[in-house]
Amino acid sequence: MPSRQKTWLFFAGFVSSIGSFAIICTCLGTHEWVSSEVQFTGRNYSGFASVKFGLFQVNRSKTITTGVALATPPTVQEVFQVLKEANSAKITHIVVIVFLAIGLISSFLGSATTFLNSVSNPYLTFLGPLGVYVWTAVNGVLILLAMILSAVNMEVNNMPKELAKAMDTTSDLFGDSRNTYGYSFWLLLLSIFLDLATIAVIYYYQHARYKEQKHQERPMETAAQEVILF
Repeated sequence: MPSRQKTWLFFAGFVSSIGSFAIICTCLGTHEWVSSEVQFTGRNYSGFASVKFGLFQVNRSKTITTGVALATPPTVQEVFQVLKEANSAKITHIVVIVFLAIGLISSFLGSATTFLNSVSNPYLTFLGPLGVYVWTAVNGVLILLAMILSAVNMEVNNMPKELAKAMDTTSDLFGDSRNTYGYSFWLLLLSIFLDLATIAVIYYYQHARYKEQKHQERPMETAAQEVILF
């Protein structure tokens, strides 16, 4: 059985790691990833298209600010039904989802390993603190890469504009977009912080255990030296 200190510290690591897992699930399932206003112009009117989407669903509506045009009702579609062509925006979006999915699996394995260490002392090395470090670090790196690629997809590949154009049935010309990142995107930062907290807790346990072992070895070393002197 593990010591009381190990049980509590690894259980605290389990709470933070399972929190990271829950956050990734939330980000995958919600649609508050990015909200964007894409400017467009028609023959005798202009306005902006409001595009709000998550990883799998997009909502678009058009607002006329100058001139007169027929009103278009808001439409909701699946992202991959809209982005049918294999362009850079679609490919990057797929990579982001893959990174998040692998990160979700890594987070689950890290949580399971942390919980296992809170109730037992595994003999296998990869089931001990090393396994927690590996799975948690993999999750954190993948989440960070997913955030970076998602931002690149919005700002460089201009995915909101691509979605607005693909969902439009008119000959309007779409221009610049102004993007605002929603809570589904920013929650991933909290997931990374929770991963760091898990690593910090496990590192603290190992550091405290190392100091305790060194402290127990000192009396034996002193006694050995006294015997030699005698």
